[in-house]
Amino acid sequence: MTAPGPGPGSGSGPGSGSAPDAPGPDGLEAGAPVAGVPGAVVEKVLKADRYAETARVRLADGSSAVWKRSVVVVPPGVRVASAARHLAGREADHLERLVGVDGIPQLLARPAPDSFLRRWIDGADLRQVAEVPDRLFPELRTILADVHARGIAYADLAKEENILVEHADLERSGAGEADAAPIGEAHADLGRPWLVDFQISVAEGTWLGALVPMLQRADRYHLARHVKRRRPDQLSDADREVIAKGKGWLNRLHRTLVKKPYNVLTRHVVRSWSGAGEGRRDGEPRGMRDVR
Repeated sequence: MTAPGPGPGSGSGPGSGSAPDAPGPDGLEAGAPVAGVPGAVVEKVLKADRYAETARVRLADGSSAVWKRSVVVVPPGVRVASAARHLAGREADHLERLVGVDGIPQLLARPAPDSFLRRWIDGADLRQVAEVPDRLFPELRTILADVHARGIAYADLAKEENILVEHADLERSGAGEADAAPIGEAHADLGRPWLVDFQISVAEGTWLGALVPMLQRADRYHLARHVKRRRPDQLSDADREVIAKGKGWLNRLHRTLVKKPYNVLTRHVVRSWSGAGEGRRDGEPRGMRDVR
């Protein structure tokens, strides 16, 4: 894929990450042209730190899309171009491998080795949603099973911000009532789940492919944990079994190899230097943080 076609993405929607419309490391800001995408301009900077720039962009045909560029700048300010190309290429490869899976945003283009375009989804991430729709977790189970069937482990499902809830912002704001139709009728996709951010996912056939079965079990564990925490009425016997097993070696392995090193990096290194990895602040209620 080398050029964006008509975007199937939705229109304008909320943004998140760093301060809205804040310039990125390379001066990315609203109104700026998008490198490698003729006629496209930045509508809103969603996230910008020393590792990636993510923006909602308006394409030449008027549709919106998400443009993501890996930057990978390490102290004292050196950009590691090879790492940036590798990370962007991995994520785009995963999206290509998942073409046709409902709930995975469509890859629209790969304008440069270190960037790609994907479909824009209107809505909020799960962290911002106070009341989880009935349809969300049952459909998310299907999405995850389809991802696994394509030989990919998502590997980052512990984070609620990686699960988007379509049109959740409409449910909060009451948008659509002006058309004299219930939101559920005016927006059939209200509450539909999407998985985004496949940067650290792992696929079969790669040098980490041997870890895919273990990481897929971890995916199912983290999904069951979300259900238990946010919709315990939907917790199944299979979920309980996954959680019980996850409290053993799998959970300890994840904490040792992933969670603890990640927390050390983001809380003590990355946050102080680049502003990334902040998460929800202490005492911050759900639904109050800007949406990504």
